[in-house]
Amino acid sequence: MAEDWLADVRKYVADADETVVKAIVRYCGIALQNRDSSLVAFSDSKETDRVRENYLKKKLGLTDSDDVLDGAIAAVGNRMKEDRTKNRVTVYYLLAEHFGLLSIFGGSSASAAPLAAAAGLGAAAVAGTAATTAAEPVVAAPTPAPEPAPATAAPAYAASSYEDEDTGGGGLGWLKWLLLAALLALLIFFLMRSCSPEATAPVDDGMTTEATGGEAADAAAGDAAATAAIPEGAGVVAADVDGKPKLTVYFDSGKSDVTNDLAAAAAKVKAYVDANPTAKLAVSGYNDPTGNAAANAEISKKRAQGVGKALEAVGIPATAIDLVKPSDTTDTSGDNTAARRVEVTVQ
Repeated sequence: MAEDWLADVRKYVADADETVVKAIVRYCGIALQNRDSSLVAFSDSKETDRVRENYLKKKLGLTDSDDVLDGAIAAVGNRMKEDRTKNRVTVYYLLAEHFGLLSIFGGSSASAAPLAAAAGLGAAAVAGTAATTAAEPVVAAPTPAPEPAPATAAPAYAASSYEDEDTGGGGLGWLKWLLLAALLALLIFFLMRSCSPEATAPVDDGMTTEATGGEAADAAAGDAAATAAIPEGAGVVAADVDGKPKLTVYFDSGKSDVTNDLAAAAAKVKAYVDANPTAKLAVSGYNDPTGNAAANAEISKKRAQGVGKALEAVGIPATAIDLVKPSDTTDTSGDNTAARRVEVTVQ
């Protein structure tokens, strides 16, 4: 890929305008950074079509017929046929010179006649171009104002000129912009994910449990009191479940004697029954899985009966007390101390 674009142009135009060459280089932009896209493949019809549509029509503003424009492109290709590297900058310079539009790039206008003569073409090869040039003054074509040519700043169209003009010939100059867009999209994706709120707060289900010593509240599910609240032997734990009092009475292993602490703990249950005369108390006995199953079932029954008598002793009517045998009196939850119990719940 030629680095001295001016020297390459001057192989065909000895007095080529350096200002115009620099402006064309800036117009081509990133296409010149890739060898394939920096060259024009005249043998590729798609490539010459892009030169006609994007450079001659869009950049130079020509309105001639496609035949006329194609004839000019062919003339440049014929003129450069001995040169293996048909540099895009040189091709564009010769075309602008042919149509007398070097002024677009800050140069002076020139006739198309030198191009036809230098290419060795007959009048028929570029008839349309020559006729147009001879019959019409150069000013007939729209002449945009000269573009400024700062030496240190790339023009705004440098990146976009080859978004419109696919250079063909295997050019990959567009690949940089595609990769940049992909990286930008990936960055936005990760930023959005990092800003997404995480559900870290626990959900408040609105249920509160008042448990003496941390006892679990759901009697229906068979939850026992928390290990820290379960007495080592006989004892009682009081709790409130859904606004109703609950008692869990614990027993020594192999015993059915009711703890004396039940009388004081049952005061709240009595108050509830007094305030709600239709309330019923379910008294259910449980046992641990050790020993004989039949004996265990019997001791569970005796424990429930003993608690029922103790509740009557504190003034709760016998009619308000129901002995309810669980579907399985043996608690296999793993804690034998918690398994030896009687539960008193309000139905």
